[in-house]
Formats: sequence, structure tokens, C-alpha cells
Amino acid sequence: MSSKSMNIKEFSEATGVKYRTIQNYLSGGRAVGSEFLAAVSERMGVSASWILTGQGSMMFPNECVDVAQADFVQVARYEVEASAGNGSEVASEDAAQSYAFNRKWLGKRGLKPDTLSVISVRGDSMEPDLNDGDLVLIDLANTDLSDGKIYAVQYSGNLFVKRIQYVPGDTVRLVSRNAQYAPIEIKTPEADGVRVVGRVVASMHEW
Repeated sequence: MSSKSMNIKEFSEATGVKYRTIQNYLSGGRAVGSEFLAAVSERMGVSASWILTGQGSMMFPNECVDVAQADFVQVARYEVEASAGNGSEVASEDAAQSYAFNRKWLGKRGLKPDTLSVISVRGDSMEPDLNDGDLVLIDLANTDLSDGKIYAVQYSGNLFVKRIQYVPGDTVRLVSRNAQYAPIEIKTPEADGVRVVGRVVASMHEW
């Protein structure tokens, strides 16, 4: 807010976010949600890559929401929730909006804009790594499962965000971070119709 010389009331009016909600964010009493992230990115010209990672430039060039400029690229957010619990049905995969990411930040990590997407997480099985409502950046080109990495995986009509664990005998486990959730064991991934959507490469998360 200080970068635009705004007080809380003015910031609330500019973004459409309630005054009390912003107070809760500032005090740490409430985690920042995806709707707030979208409002700040779209109406205030704040880079989504800066919000997600804390790296790069906070504002778009000239503090303008013109993602067509050379330094930034749009990444679509889809109306899909990946379960960090017992599974989330995939009802729709329509792009709802987009976020702007710094091209240099993506390039340093070998990420190509046209193979990325943003989705939200539902459930608490990946806490504290991922919380309910977090946004995750998915690399759709990275579908080769790697032990210990987190992926978005579609299985039995549900979409999961889980850490991958290989076990002997051509078996893959979808492992939760929260110990209250048992691993999902898939003995023959290809035969069981498992589809790897992509690898999670970044997330928007308040510690």
C-alpha cells in the first residue's frame, strides 16, 4: 500500500476487498486468499510471480496492468480444485482468468509460459506445505514422475496434489504431508488410468 501512498480505506476501495478483511490480512489473523490475490494482481498491477515467490519486480512496468509488455507473460488460471485430501472431482477445466509472471523468473527455472497453468488447492492433507485455498503453479510439460516431488495427478475421476513415492514392484504412492491421511497406493499406474497433469513448481502460501 505504501508504494501507492494508500491507506487501508483507499486500498479497500481500489481493490474491492472489504476493509476488515484487509485488516485481518495485515495483522496475520487471516491467510490471503485467491480472490484477494486476483484483485491485487488485476487492479493494482502487482506481479503474481512476486506475490507467489517474493522475487523479481513487485509492480508491472510503469505500474500498469499491461501483461503484453515484454517482461511479463500471462498464465491462465483454471476453475479446477486439486484435492489435498481424499480427492476432488474434476467438474470444469475452463480458464477463469490469468496471472502475469516475470519471463526471467520463469526462464531461470526452465519453465515455458505456454505449458503452465494456475489452479487452487482444496483440503488439508498437504499442510503445512500447502494449505486449503492456496494457488499452485503447474508445469504441464513435466509429467514424468520423480520420487519426492509434488504433482497434480488425476486418478479415478479425482484430481490430487500429492508427493510421489516409488516403492518396489512398479508401485506408486500418492503421499500426503499431513500424517492423518494414509497414502494412496497405485500398483500399476498406467493400467489403472492414472494421468499426470503436471508438477507443482510454485505456490502462493502464507506461513
